[in-house]
Amino acid sequence: MRNNLSEIIKERLQNRCLWRSYLEWLLTHKDLSNLAKKEFYKDKPLLGLIIKLYFLPYNLLKYFIYISERHRLDMINKEIKILNEFQVNKNDTKLLGGEKK
Repeated sequence: MRNNLSEIIKERLQNRCLWRSYLEWLLTHKDLSNLAKKEFYKDKPLLGLIIKLYFLPYNLLKYFIYISERHRLDMINKEIKILNEFQVNKNDTKLLGGEKK
C-alpha cells in the first residue's frame, strides 16, 4: 500500500507539473495577445470603443474563462506545494522508521 501511495503521489505530481506548464503557456499567450490588442487600439480610441461594445458578451465570456484559468493555475500551484510537502514528510518518516529498526 505504501509503494502504491507513493507512486500515485509521484504520478499526480508529474501530471500537475505538466498542467501548470500548459496553463502558464496558455496564459502567457493570452496576455501577449491582450497587450498587442491594447497597443493596436491605442491610436484608434473610437474604433476600439465601438468594437468593445459590439463584442461585449463575447469579451465577458473570454474574461471569465481567463479568470477561471488563473484560478485553476493557483489551485494547481497549491496542490503541487502540498504534494511536495507530503512526499518530503513521507520520506522523513521512512528515514525515522528505518533508524529505529
